[in-house]
Amino acid sequence: MKAKLILLAICTIGFLSGCNQSTKKNNQNEQNVVKPENLIHGKWVRIGHTGPISFNFKENGSIEADFGNNQTVDVISNYVLSGDTIKFIDKEGQMCQDDGQYKVYQTDYYVSFDLIDDDCSGRVNTTMGFWTRPDFNDLLKTLEDKISESPEPELYLTRARIYLATGKSKLAKKDFDKYLLTDTSNARVYVNRAGTRFPNDLKGVVSDCNKAILLDPNNKNAYFLRGLARYELGEKEQACKDFSKAIELGFSILRIAEQEKCAEFWNK
Repeated sequence: MKAKLILLAICTIGFLSGCNQSTKKNNQNEQNVVKPENLIHGKWVRIGHTGPISFNFKENGSIEADFGNNQTVDVISNYVLSGDTIKFIDKEGQMCQDDGQYKVYQTDYYVSFDLIDDDCSGRVNTTMGFWTRPDFNDLLKTLEDKISESPEPELYLTRARIYLATGKSKLAKKDFDKYLLTDTSNARVYVNRAGTRFPNDLKGVVSDCNKAILLDPNNKNAYFLRGLARYELGEKEQACKDFSKAIELGFSILRIAEQEKCAEFWNK
């Protein structure tokens, strides 16, 4: 299905989607603040369903996108970072005519972008989800050493999200499982784990999304992922209701992406 093209990006999705490593949480969202001194400058990489990609955030407000992470520059765009919100502006509409806005979650190990408002499917596919630094193997080794010394839940969560950024869903799920043994109040982690269950455990996706929605009824990514799973399970009308709810909560691109599949239910 077309919407699966952005599945891995969502597994973060909200975030889809990283956060500040503060242990202070509420029942719905991890606490996260991107301060000016926590600069996003430099290169971030991810390995998704279409292969490796890198973003290089320059201090002059431009981004160099390398769609193969092969040391080339394929697209140059601009960005504006304000607090924990980033706006992507494609130069002269080369790829996307309008701007795209995302919420930023940044730590020393990863960054993630969660959709706020963007109708450009190419940019949504490319941008959403977790990113890590090019030296991610060194970061993973550091985390492994720390876990060996003191297996704190937050370390498992951090490692899981680096695994997501590098396309290792099975390893990510194992670490999410460990984290959730000690903290069952974090909706975003359930959404993260739901993403790792595709395509072989669709009922597990629904279960994790149900838990996320109970904790955070406004989590658009949970409705989106549950809709994907329900559609594949043959529960098409319920799936389209989930897509509608995700659209209502701000996932506007689904109005186009799922129109063909949901036309008979949306046009009643």
